[in-house]
Amino acid sequence: MKCLVKMGLAGLFAFGLAQAAVNFPFPQNTNYGGNGVVLSNQSEAAIQLKSAFDYYMRDKYKESGSYAAIEKDHGSNTFVSEGTGYGMLMMVYFSDNTTSYQSQFDKLWAFYKAGSNEHGLMNWSFGGLNPYNNKANAATDAEMDVAAALIMAAHQFGNTKYLDEARTLLKNVKQYEFETNGLHKPGDAWNDKKNPSYIAPAYYRLFAEVDTENAEFWNTTAMNANYALLETNSAEYSTGLFDNWSDASGKGMDKYYGYDAARTPWRLAQDFYWFGESKAKKMLDKLGTWVSSKPASEMKGTIERTGNQMWNDHNSTFVATLMTSLVTDASRQDKLDEYWAEAVKLGEEAYFEQSMKVLCGLLVSGNMPNFANPPAPQSSSSVPVSSSSAVPPQSSGGIVGPGSSSSTFAIAPAQRKIASAIHLQGRTLEIAGSEIARIDLFSVSGSTIGTLWEGKAGGSVKVSLEGIPSGLYVVKAKVLGETIVRKINVR
Repeated sequence: MKCLVKMGLAGLFAFGLAQAAVNFPFPQNTNYGGNGVVLSNQSEAAIQLKSAFDYYMRDKYKESGSYAAIEKDHGSNTFVSEGTGYGMLMMVYFSDNTTSYQSQFDKLWAFYKAGSNEHGLMNWSFGGLNPYNNKANAATDAEMDVAAALIMAAHQFGNTKYLDEARTLLKNVKQYEFETNGLHKPGDAWNDKKNPSYIAPAYYRLFAEVDTENAEFWNTTAMNANYALLETNSAEYSTGLFDNWSDASGKGMDKYYGYDAARTPWRLAQDFYWFGESKAKKMLDKLGTWVSSKPASEMKGTIERTGNQMWNDHNSTFVATLMTSLVTDASRQDKLDEYWAEAVKLGEEAYFEQSMKVLCGLLVSGNMPNFANPPAPQSSSSVPVSSSSAVPPQSSGGIVGPGSSSSTFAIAPAQRKIASAIHLQGRTLEIAGSEIARIDLFSVSGSTIGTLWEGKAGGSVKVSLEGIPSGLYVVKAKVLGETIVRKINVR
C-alpha cells in the first residue's frame, strides 16, 4: 500500500512551535562545515555573547506600542535604519529554547515598514519612535541586513510570511539601490560614491533563493560587480585595509579604515564561512596577515590604510571587526582568540561599537549560521532535546538529498536494509517498508517541527514537503519496530 500525505507549512510549524520556542536555538556552536576556524572555546564565548546581548537589550533596544528600534546614542532618542537591521539579526540569532525574540523582531520590522518612503525603503534616521516618511531617504546597508534577517526569521520562527515580505523588499532594493550593472548604490537618492561595507555577497546568495525571478541578478550581476569593486579596493595597500568610501571602480577616496569600512571584513567572513568563497578568503588572508602582526590591545582606529598611523579609538569597531579577518587560517587560532578576549574586556560599549562586538562575535563563535542551509552543531551542548521524542545519536549519519537514497552513504550493517528505504525525490519524502508507524521531522538542532505521518502502513509512505523552507532537517521514522534517523536536505 502506498500513502501520500500532504501537510501545510503553517500547520506543521504550529505543531513544532508548541514543542520548542524556535527551530535553531542559541547557541548553535557550529564550525560552518569546516570553512575556516572559529573561537576555540565556543561554550565560554556563548556566555559572553549572551551577556553582551543582554546589555544591548537593556541599553539600546527601545519599545513604544507596536514599534521598537535601536537607540543610536544613549539617551538621544535617535534611531537609524542600520540599527533596525542589526537588531533584527540579533533577535533571530539569540532566540533560544526558553526565549523567542519573535515579538521584538516583529516590532523592529513594524518600525521599518512604518518609517519607509515611497520606494518601500526605510528612511535612514528618526528623532523618536514615531516613524513616518520623513524624506530622509534610505541607506543600502540597512536593507541588506533587514532582508537577510527576514529570510533567517522564516527559518528560525517557522513562518513563510517573512519570505513573502523579504521578496517584496528585495524587488524595491534592486530597483532603487542597485545599478543595472549590479553595483550597489549607497542609498535610493544618491550615487556619487560607493561604500565597500555595504557589499554583502553572502546575502546576495540568500536573496537569489527568495527573489527567484531576479536570481541571475543577485547570483551573477551583483555578485561579480561588487566583488570586483572589493578586489580593487583590497589591492591598493599591502595591509589589505578597506576604505570607507570608493569610486565605482573600487579606488579609495579617503585612505582610511574607519567606522564605515569596519563592516567589510565581517561581511566577507560571512561569505567565506557560509559558502567557502575563495575571493573572500583571498582578501581576508591578506588583511589577516597585517592584523595578526598587531596585538589586540593596541588595535585602534581610525587607521590609515598604509598601516603607518592609528588614531585613539580602542573599541570593538576596530578590535571585533578586524578579528573577523583571522578566520581563514588555522595558524591564526590563538590570534583570533586574543582579539575576542580583548573585545570582551572592552565591556559595555556605545551603540555602534556594541553592535560590532555582538555581530562579529556571533559570527566567529559559530553562532551566525545560514539557517537556510545550516551546518550541524559542533557539540551536543547546543542540542536542546531531552524528551522521549529526542533525536538519537545516529542522526549524525549521511544526508539524504533530492534524488538520492540514504543507501548512497555509509550505514551500519544492522541498519542497512531499513535505512536504504528512505528516499527524497524533489520535495517528496518516501519511506518504504512494512509496519511503518510514524514519521517525525526535526530541525538539525533537535527542535521538534512536527509529525509528518502516523498510522500503520504495510508498504511505502510518501510525504509532501511542499512549503517547508529549504535547508537541512532530521527525519525520524519507526519502521519494522525500529527507529531510524537520517538527515535530509530539502531544496
